[in-house]
Amino acid sequence: MDAPPHTTGPDGPQVPASVAGQALVFALIDVLDTLKEAIEERDPVEMVHDARKAMKELRALLRLVPGETALALRRHTAEVARALSGARDKAAAGEAIDVIEAAGLLLACDAADARAAIGPDAAEPEEAERHRAALTAFGAEARAALAGDFGAEVASADVGAGLAKAYRQARRAHFAGPPAMHEVRKRVVAHRYQMGFIAAAFGGRGGKRARKAQRLRDILGAYQDIEILRPMLLAAPDLADGTRQRLDFAMGRAQKRLKKKARRRHGALFRLRPKAFLARYRDRL
Repeated sequence: MDAPPHTTGPDGPQVPASVAGQALVFALIDVLDTLKEAIEERDPVEMVHDARKAMKELRALLRLVPGETALALRRHTAEVARALSGARDKAAAGEAIDVIEAAGLLLACDAADARAAIGPDAAEPEEAERHRAALTAFGAEARAALAGDFGAEVASADVGAGLAKAYRQARRAHFAGPPAMHEVRKRVVAHRYQMGFIAAAFGGRGGKRARKAQRLRDILGAYQDIEILRPMLLAAPDLADGTRQRLDFAMGRAQKRLKKKARRRHGALFRLRPKAFLARYRDRL
């Protein structure tokens, strides 16, 4: 039996599109199944949390597909996900307080005051139902696209080229400030889900790399959660000035530590050049 033909690109021989592309189609369908399960969650907070995770994975896998259709679907996914952000902010702020307190940077009374200032993490029933409706419509659109011409585009995609491109983007990281850190986080999240796909579809070392990327993503996520928490606390009317100052100092210290840790882990995770990185997975793909 003849081996499937390989395409070529700037990083050398690429993967057999008929094998890796078809695996990617199945992976995208699995993510849409996960999104459907999230939509059916009775708890609106859990529903939003799980739906946002599924949307991030969907966007990450769509980055492996070239062309305008994939780009448009990725942007639409981001648009739908952004509408869920407000429902997740209080949960993220609460997690940020947990991180700062666990680092020993907060007095117990200040942590309690901070939690009281942001309020409970609860979603209005009407808001939750709007999210469910929007996510249901989005899921149906994405499935229809995969069942049509776009599914054929995915099946013929040069997955190796997409993987190397996303790796290259994640490797070019800047840690200058919150906007740059947020961009690094998005690229690391994409790499984490892409490596999870590689591990699930083809085995090998992708799973270990996905776990390392997830640990880096958690650090970058904690940094971003503090960015969400800060304006909530600074605008809270019932916080005493002294408490506000201590909280602001603790948030700054925590972010400085997280940035240092993220730099170190990022350097280790992305030490290889893109060509050498892809060579590790080309044969298994």
